[in-house]
Amino acid sequence: MDVTGTPIAMIGVREVWQHYSIESEGHQEDSATDNNGYVVFPPRKIRANLLMRIGKPLEKVLNAHASFGPVAYLIVLGNDSTITTNNTYSAGQSLPTEVLLKKSNK
Repeated sequence: MDVTGTPIAMIGVREVWQHYSIESEGHQEDSATDNNGYVVFPPRKIRANLLMRIGKPLEKVLNAHASFGPVAYLIVLGNDSTITTNNTYSAGQSLPTEVLLKKSNK
């Protein structure tokens, strides 16, 4: 929705996600909002054997700049003059139920 609370229909949205503790590369999927401004992405699950679940986190501990755990965020596509807020999920947080688009001051 925009700052006035109006849903933004048919705008592209990209979900980006990665489980930093056990994956070395991220994933992404594009979709678009419906006429009411909603977009739904499926739940994300990862499978990893015991070696990966132990070895990757140990590797990350040795790298002082490493990230840990699952992270996901949304990017609104097709409009370079917008800023999104409340668009990130980290482990232990509630999922955002809405994303607000604001015009940037460019």
